[in-house]
Amino acid sequence: MPALVPAASAVPPARGKKSAYQPQLDGLRGIAILSVLLHHFELRLPGLFDWGPIGVRIFFLLSGYLITQSLWRLQTEARMSGGYWSGLVGFHARRMARLTPVLYTMLGVACFMGLPEFRHAIAWHAAFLSNFYALHINDWPAASSHLWSLSVQEQFYLLWPFVILIIPRKALPYALIAMFVAAFLFRAMVIGTDVSNFYRWVMLPGVLDSFALGALIACWKKSGRPLPIVEGRMGAAIGLLAFGCYIAARIVRFGPFGGPGVAAIETLENVFLGWLLLRTVVGWTGITGLVFENPVLVYIGKISYGLYVFHVLVHVALTPWLGQHGLGLGGHYMLLRSAVLLSVSIAVASLSYFYVEAPLTAWVRNQEAKKRKSDISAETVPVA
Repeated sequence: MPALVPAASAVPPARGKKSAYQPQLDGLRGIAILSVLLHHFELRLPGLFDWGPIGVRIFFLLSGYLITQSLWRLQTEARMSGGYWSGLVGFHARRMARLTPVLYTMLGVACFMGLPEFRHAIAWHAAFLSNFYALHINDWPAASSHLWSLSVQEQFYLLWPFVILIIPRKALPYALIAMFVAAFLFRAMVIGTDVSNFYRWVMLPGVLDSFALGALIACWKKSGRPLPIVEGRMGAAIGLLAFGCYIAARIVRFGPFGGPGVAAIETLENVFLGWLLLRTVVGWTGITGLVFENPVLVYIGKISYGLYVFHVLVHVALTPWLGQHGLGLGGHYMLLRSAVLLSVSIAVASLSYFYVEAPLTAWVRNQEAKKRKSDISAETVPVA
């Protein structure tokens, strides 16, 4: 039930500028969304490869990494123009122009379909408070349960600009490490008390370590990669350690363990996923690089938001028809069933991307460009 980061723009860079677009990040996003969708479509892979429960953290890591870089760019531009807050408003405007029309369309369709988990909580979902709604009812709200991560991500996006503005750049890595530890302690506290586990699962403090780790990778890259943590012997040792953390997390997640120590599951998974993001940021080579830059996988990453928003409705709408044709849950054709659901979801998400998300984002950018041009013109008009 992950939240999705809007795919990086593939618009060609301005002449003379090097493109900052990294297709491998979209490839990683594609791997994450496919893992989530197959899990939701009930196609269960072996425990080591079932990334459905952890796919959400890949998106949170990407959010922490990308928004931190975006806010730094806004700060740089603000030093020249003095418009940090106006730039931030534009940033959120572009984001909302891409997210809300798609989300609200899905909510409208879900209400039209008569799904009670949407009708009874439409205001919560529309206001990006689905995680608070899950906490309110202390349960997963069926077909709308995946919206919790969209909500927690939006809450992070609203909070993070203040964190970046208040904490000095040199102190930020230490603050991020503190946040990483604090999230583990928060989860351990929840597990060790009588409060609802939904505080651990769907509220921002319980997932803050994923965002913080993504931002920490942005700090490492911004500082010129001072430590060789992906190259040479140190890189190999860190890679083995990260994979060991992943194996340990799998053992604890599926084993007969209890108590506050179970809060380490997410911490261990984050270490591995953080290393995966780090390697992707640096860039994979060889066969792995070809996989991450596969055009199909990159495309799926680009349309991942629409895939995430609509795939549950596709599942609900097609389940009766699939059952009538021998493709019901638990049958012998789960792979074919998932392929049908995935194909339809990709078709719907493609329509969403090309006819809603991309045009609206372009429109907002054009409006901002016109405003900047108008402001420049006003400044250069001679005063009589």
